Amino acid sequence: MLQSQDGAWVWEFGLHPHGRSTRLVSRNRIEQPGRSPAARLFTLYAMEPGSLVMERKMLLSIKRRAEASA
Repeated sequence: MLQSQDGAWVWEFGLHPHGRSTRLVSRNRIEQPGRSPAARLFTLYAMEPGSLVMERKMLLSIKRRAEASA
């Protein structure tokens, strides 16, 4: 698990058995207490979609490497 010093940002990876294979699950949480509504909207509509694209590419790359070495 990775997290910021104040605990407002947490990113966790989990390996879960799934039949004869293993599933890698990535979860993250960002808390924004006291941030302005504009800042929250920016995060929701600009940062989160970009993060989703980046994270999906990262997980697919990990999958490709894991399956190549099996």
